[in-house]
Amino acid sequence: MLSKFLKGAVVLGVSAAVLTGCASKSYVDEQDAKILEKLNALEGKISQMEQMHKTEHPKIVGRISDLETKVGNMEAEHADIKNQIKAVDEKAEKNAAAIRGLKDRVDALEAKLDRLSENIERVMRKSLAK
Repeated sequence: MLSKFLKGAVVLGVSAAVLTGCASKSYVDEQDAKILEKLNALEGKISQMEQMHKTEHPKIVGRISDLETKVGNMEAEHADIKNQIKAVDEKAEKNAAAIRGLKDRVDALEAKLDRLSENIERVMRKSLAK
């Protein structure tokens, strides 16, 4: 009876080991399938990103070069405007100096006129007094 019991235990043990191995294998297969599914999804996303990169990268590079050109043009315009302002400032300074010179000349003429006026008055007083 012991030998029958041992044989039954061995058969049950072997059956359990085989079933456990099969269950483990199916679990591993399920995990592999999930991993493969995730990998396929990631590969799809990567290929989409690569395609977007191929189409969008030249556009972005073109926009950047356009913006760099615009910035260069603006810098050139800025330099021109700055030079124009400098020229206007120099001209305004020259004009101001000329105006100051003219004002000094006018003041000198007014002073001369005042002296002449005084001389005329003196001469007229002397002639009227005679």
